[in-house]
Amino acid sequence: MPILAVRENGRSVLIQPTFLELVPSARPCSLYVHIPFCHAKCSYCAFFSEVPPSNGIDNLFLDRLLEEVAQVTMARSVPFETVFIGGGNPGMLPVSFLAELVSTITSIGSIGKPLEFSMEMNPESLQDAHSLLFESGLDRLSIGIQSMQDRHLKTLGRNTDRQKNLQGLARAKELQDTFGFRLNCDLMTCIPGQSIADASTDIDELVDLVAPDHISLYNLTVEESTPLAQRVAGGSLVVLDEDRQADMLESCWDRLAALGYFQYEISNFSTEKATRCLHNERYWRLDEYVGIGPTAAGTVAMSGRSVRTTGAADIHRYTKEDAFSTYGIYPLTIAESMHEHLLMGLRTSVGIEKDAWSKRYGYRFNELFSERIVLLERYGERLFEDSKERFALTRAGFMLLDSIVLHLSQALEDAPS
Repeated sequence: MPILAVRENGRSVLIQPTFLELVPSARPCSLYVHIPFCHAKCSYCAFFSEVPPSNGIDNLFLDRLLEEVAQVTMARSVPFETVFIGGGNPGMLPVSFLAELVSTITSIGSIGKPLEFSMEMNPESLQDAHSLLFESGLDRLSIGIQSMQDRHLKTLGRNTDRQKNLQGLARAKELQDTFGFRLNCDLMTCIPGQSIADASTDIDELVDLVAPDHISLYNLTVEESTPLAQRVAGGSLVVLDEDRQADMLESCWDRLAALGYFQYEISNFSTEKATRCLHNERYWRLDEYVGIGPTAAGTVAMSGRSVRTTGAADIHRYTKEDAFSTYGIYPLTIAESMHEHLLMGLRTSVGIEKDAWSKRYGYRFNELFSERIVLLERYGERLFEDSKERFALTRAGFMLLDSIVLHLSQALEDAPS
């Protein structure tokens, strides 16, 4: 699809940029690299990933991924602000390759290192040999624990158990003591069969064992076409009702606060401002980022509007076709960008900064949403804070995030394209 470019000789010119032409040279920009492999697919997961064949991951895939990462890094005249290598499970890849990937990003052109370099990994995959990654420039590790209790791990279809979680956490703590990186752990709540006491116990044990400086606490979402959804539809699993989920989330939020964790986003908690995830904060502000790998998304600016890139969900095509040829490129309308801004910005404790909104879109926030905001005020609980500087949800508003975004987005139906 052609994208409206700047005017030339008094005429609007339509162009189709290449992927590399979209990479900002000097503007602040982040990088996400997607590793689409897992030992086994979790029953709740709707993200794109595959179990590799018995003979291992094709070296051609590794070569292509490294080629694309090297080229987007060379397209920059300054370092990426932040980098996140996710999946899937990056721990599936050879340690030597991961170290080469990290060092490629941090050393090409000698332009410096990102402000934050994160990688996620499952606890059973973490090895002492991964010390190479921290020597190469990695400075933040995110471990997917989800639960410390075997019965809940089984419900989630995790390829791990309590003992492997304990071993992974112990190894992470040893590596952290040596290299001083920041540590995040993911936990899941609202699992069928999980009690409030179960969820609180997971939090307490995690903090007692490794005291991570960051915890991501997600409530389980039943995604369509997943094995979990099939079990729920078949009646073998019963999802917690909305009131029970709200009670569990509030209890967990209170417990984290009591342990010294500040909720700066609906699912993210840090011990201090310096330990927040800078990469995710850039997502929530709709800052620019490049996505590399199958299904990896990116959003960059061109000619005053946002452009989305998305990798194809096809590892074979990614490996066999030319570099960057499997990404879709299309512009977002102003209404689409505004909707995404609502969805992402209202997840945070800061909310949407009105001055930034006006500068980005040319419309004042309250001019667009005043009628919708008045309707929200009629709700029994105080759902939001509306000041001159920002519009942010309260804890009660967080509980109704999706509904509030949908409600506000109805004001965008007449927004310009």
